[in-house]
Amino acid sequence: MTEKAKSFIDLDTAQVFNILAWIEHNHIVNENQSLIEFFDHAFLRDPYLDDSSELVVMKATQIGWSVLAILKSIWFAKYRGANIVYTLPSKSVVKDFVSPKVDPLIESNPSIKALIGKTDSTALKAIDKRFIYFRGSWEIGAALSISANILVNDEVDRSNQKVLAAYQRRLDDSRRTRPDLGHIWQFSNPSIPGAGVDEKWQMSDQKHWFVKCPLCNYDWYLKFPDNINFETQSYICAKCHRDLPDDARRRGRWVNKRESDISGYWISQMMIPWHPASKIIKDSEGDQEIFYNFTLGLPYISKDYTVDRQTILDCINPDANPRTNVAIGVDNGRVKHYVIGNRYGIFQVGVTESWDEIEDLRNRYSAYMVIDALPYPNVPQRLVKQYPGKVFVNYYSTDRKAREVLKWGDKDKRGVVYSDRTKIIDSVVADLHTQDIWFNLTLTDLEEYIYHWGQLYRTVEESAQGIKVPKWETIEGKPDHFAHATVYWYIALQRTLNQGGVILPQRPKKEEVNPTISIEHTMPALNINEVIERAKRNARRRKRRT
Repeated sequence: MTEKAKSFIDLDTAQVFNILAWIEHNHIVNENQSLIEFFDHAFLRDPYLDDSSELVVMKATQIGWSVLAILKSIWFAKYRGANIVYTLPSKSVVKDFVSPKVDPLIESNPSIKALIGKTDSTALKAIDKRFIYFRGSWEIGAALSISANILVNDEVDRSNQKVLAAYQRRLDDSRRTRPDLGHIWQFSNPSIPGAGVDEKWQMSDQKHWFVKCPLCNYDWYLKFPDNINFETQSYICAKCHRDLPDDARRRGRWVNKRESDISGYWISQMMIPWHPASKIIKDSEGDQEIFYNFTLGLPYISKDYTVDRQTILDCINPDANPRTNVAIGVDNGRVKHYVIGNRYGIFQVGVTESWDEIEDLRNRYSAYMVIDALPYPNVPQRLVKQYPGKVFVNYYSTDRKAREVLKWGDKDKRGVVYSDRTKIIDSVVADLHTQDIWFNLTLTDLEEYIYHWGQLYRTVEESAQGIKVPKWETIEGKPDHFAHATVYWYIALQRTLNQGGVILPQRPKKEEVNPTISIEHTMPALNINEVIERAKRNARRRKRRT
């Protein structure tokens, strides 16, 4: 044990059942044979000792958390008699986690190896008389067959949330018979705001690592870019702007923002003594999503990749709408969500459980209508037959080879439209960002509508072949129906203009009696940046003309 480590723990007075004393007394090392110490890792001291029933950590990478989770699991199994379920996103990730991290850590520490029983596999390890189960979070069956005293959810944001919820129910019996346990530990690099670990962290006490400037005594947590001097590539005090020594970051303290029964920590690489400012600066010059999620440990989503409240507010134009040449989009479901408008703007949004009401709306305006084909196809197909050439059912497609954004069916497929899901949503989002879609409604009318758009976000996934594929995702368990109803309206609007291709309707001047429409046939949207740039160019051209 180093002299630096001794400064944080007095082993003469520490009890053996203190996990930090256990670690230091047994000279435990990590999988790379480095001694676990609490000089540079002072920020982990409180999380190691935290015995809260709910623990959530929103974190960066390369901070030593995986070792903490493993050691804490082993300690609770041995000294608290806990059976533990440790979840990871998939079965393959379990293997990739246990083999290079858990097994070497056990082999490197005789005091831990002595605790391992006869059962010692990738998926299950006996610790004295208790067990640690390593499971993938996509295995709903496994979640139903194991009872646990502690549930550890690693990489929450990359896990199946429904399966995690099923695992949580396996703690019910433990909370009844072992009120001292029944713990849930959840941690992850975050993804987007309001989802995964960020959603839980927002409900926690939100502990921040406060660092005191030794020169001006300003005491606050580190933020990017406030605490970075880009010229000298050093950390600085956000108040006096003088250099902040590593020891100041090392000797910070946790301060909770609010009161909560959920214990939450936010860990950024900026507070880690061995991560220099130069690394933070270099990371900031790369992909912003990776920088925020993995370096700063913060959720991130580009404004160009979503439709937020301000995007909709900027598109509100309460002028009267003539309500002619109307298009309607309907998101199918037990509750139907609909969007009604024309080239002047969207003038009505709403919900109904009645297909009769949907049909009445179509007849009232003699509207073109596009309805989601699923999950209840019978009535939409009847309406297609009853109103040929006026009502269509939409199927989202994901054919990456197809160049069309939209494809209208013919012959026996007449009344069907196929839309490339990613590209058509890209186009709608681009038009909202450039205010090429108006809302002839008030903010009060649009509150739920805005909420639905806020649950949809664009991400990029890598296929098994290493190909990066963009796609729109919805925060799990959150509604996005009005967003899709808008897409179907956008498709139906094309029929009112009697044109092919993806449309960009020009806003009519308020003083015009017979405004003209500008239509652009677009190439497939390879990514949203191209779509947005295209839409911005057209917006500038229209502005010059008007």
